[in-house]
Amino acid sequence: MKMREYKIGSPWYQAACATLRRAVPSGLLAGCLSAATASAASTDASGSPLAPINAVTHSMWPQRALRERGFSIRHTVTGFAIHQAAAIFWALLFEQLVDRMAGPVPSRRPGATAVAAAATVASAYVVDYKVVPNRLTPGFEAHLSRRSLANVYVVLGAGLLTAALLRRPDR
Repeated sequence: MKMREYKIGSPWYQAACATLRRAVPSGLLAGCLSAATASAASTDASGSPLAPINAVTHSMWPQRALRERGFSIRHTVTGFAIHQAAAIFWALLFEQLVDRMAGPVPSRRPGATAVAAAATVASAYVVDYKVVPNRLTPGFEAHLSRRSLANVYVVLGAGLLTAALLRRPDR
C-alpha cells in the first residue's frame, strides 16, 4: 500500500498547521483554568488542592494516584502534563468547529464561537465519562462533587471561548 505524502506547501498541510497554531494556546489557557478550578474545588471539599491533578495519573498508577494528596513529580507534574495534553486535544476539535461555524475571525460571531465551545466540552464530558473505560477517565471525579466536576468542564469551555475571542485575526 502506497503512503500518501503531503507537501509542506499543500493546502491540507497549511490548514492543519494553522489549526494547531490556534489550538495550542487555546488548549493551554483552557487547561490551566480548568486545573485551577479543580484545585480550588478540591481545596474546599478535601483540603488538598493537588489531589485532583494527582488523580489524573490513576491510569498509570491506579493504587497510589487516587490517594496522593501532596506534590510529587510522579503524580502532580505528570498529571498536569496529561491534563494539558488533553485540553490541547479538545482545543483541536474546538478550533475546527470555530473555523466552520464562526469563520476566520471568531470575535465577529461570538454566539457561534460559544456554541462551538459548548459542543466541545459536551463532547469531552461524554467521551471522558461515558465512552472510555473507568481506568481512562480524568480522575477528578474521585475528589470532586458532581457540581464541581461540571464547573471544571464549564471553565474548560470558557477558556476555549476566551482564547478564541481574544485572538487577533491572522494577517
